[in-house]
Amino acid sequence: MRKLGFLISGLLLSLTLACGGGSHTTPAPVPPAAATGLAYTDPTGTGWRLVKDAHSTPSRLLLNLVGPSGLHTRGAGFNLKAPDAIRFGAFTESGFPIKDLGAYELWNTNPWPGDGSVAVGSDPLEPRLIAGGVKAGNLLTVGIFQKDRRATAKDSGQPLCQIALEYDAAANLKVGDTLPLAITKAKHMAEDIGAFAISPTLEMASKAQLVDMTIAVGSLRAN
Repeated sequence: MRKLGFLISGLLLSLTLACGGGSHTTPAPVPPAAATGLAYTDPTGTGWRLVKDAHSTPSRLLLNLVGPSGLHTRGAGFNLKAPDAIRFGAFTESGFPIKDLGAYELWNTNPWPGDGSVAVGSDPLEPRLIAGGVKAGNLLTVGIFQKDRRATAKDSGQPLCQIALEYDAAANLKVGDTLPLAITKAKHMAEDIGAFAISPTLEMASKAQLVDMTIAVGSLRAN
């Protein structure tokens, strides 16, 4: 009987050790940290797309519009819908929420005679076809176009213009939360919009039409 008692006690001790001893408490899950910025993953493909600029920071995400390489255009514009947690930042150069990256010729290419006799280039006060604004519903509208038919169309496979997205800390999001972005409308100006003429022509009227396009947007998350 004593041997049997020792055997039972040893068996119970083995089972207790195998189960980890007494009561077992599961650690409470660690809650996600509060977000302080933005993280963006570029879309795939080689078509029209918004890609992250290397000068982006965690608090200010810079996105460049890039088009298909080999497609020559004279400008582009789009509407971008963002959630309320996003602010569209302005650029100090212009005060607009869009920045010219130098791909398109935005001035008149006809030399401007500064003193009436010497050609000194474009008039520095000449308006340019670049504009942007934020509409109700957090909808960004931007556009950048060449207005002079004498300027050649440009290869779209390069950074054409830039926008800035900033995280609104008042949204109280967590790291990893998804922030949906959507292009609601996008158009570009084609290479052939009719030959230059002082007065409007039928060719201008028939060809000067913006072309619908699709812009791919990457994934945006709070970070």
